[in-house]
Amino acid sequence: MGDIQARHMILEFLRQHTLAVIATSSRDGRPEAAAIDFSVRDDLAIVFDTFEHTRKFANLSDQSHVALVIGWDNGITIQYEGEAAKVSADDLERYQEAHIKSVPAEREFVEKGAVVFRVEPRWIRYSDYTRTPPDVIELRF
Repeated sequence: MGDIQARHMILEFLRQHTLAVIATSSRDGRPEAAAIDFSVRDDLAIVFDTFEHTRKFANLSDQSHVALVIGWDNGITIQYEGEAAKVSADDLERYQEAHIKSVPAEREFVEKGAVVFRVEPRWIRYSDYTRTPPDVIELRF
């Protein structure tokens, strides 16, 4: 499968989901995992929001590396590693609008001041365990 075809298949899978588990780590290396609502952009960047009082926000302020797991039902999953950064003030309105369009329940959080983050992918692994042998696709960025 070609890289463009693999990216399209991964994008379509991600667009079928809005819930992920994100893993971050604190300054002293303690891990933290949380369920988040997310949306995905055409370039495979993940968008999510969180409040400043959360552990994940504190962790992201110290360490931008994150890992996510998306889709654990029906035998297909994506592991996703990347770098998270706050969306800039110049891009914030555009990102909020697209994020809310993809995940309408996020409107309440955005309106209450949740901080919007963008995760740039560094590594994505798509695994389909419904097949024998499993289909596994890895992308590196």
